[in-house]
Amino acid sequence: MNRSSVILIALMVLFVISCDSGRVYESDYDFEDQSWNMDVMPSFEFQVDEISNNDLILKIRNSLDFPFRNCYMTYYLEDSIGNTLTSDLVNFQLFDETTGKPFGKGNSVFQHSETILSQYDFPSPGMYRLKVAQYMRKTDLEGTYSVGLRIEKSDQD
Repeated sequence: MNRSSVILIALMVLFVISCDSGRVYESDYDFEDQSWNMDVMPSFEFQVDEISNNDLILKIRNSLDFPFRNCYMTYYLEDSIGNTLTSDLVNFQLFDETTGKPFGKGNSVFQHSETILSQYDFPSPGMYRLKVAQYMRKTDLEGTYSVGLRIEKSDQD
């Protein structure tokens, strides 16, 4: 590999890294057999250094096999010793109620994301955990590929 090729690859890597400079944390929990059992509560542990102006975004990936038009989830944000700082029930609209057309990005698997906490200020730097539970009428939600958490710096100052 010549020197110009190495420089070009290095510049491409820097470009890709710099495109997502607002991201603080991102992780996904993949479900076995693309089914979310109500006894499974995905948990995301993350380090917070900058406590102010954070957007916490919950994500879900589903297929057309998902049995409902929406998905109710409850999240629990905990500090490092397990104290719940905040929790809430959120409703993701996955399919159009009238047409059945899927919302989200994708072709056969659709990704949805919703900001659950906007401009959130953590109490102090340190480790935190966000747990997610599904609150639907079925024990197993077929067609659920994953849920995830993304934390990014808020654009609003």
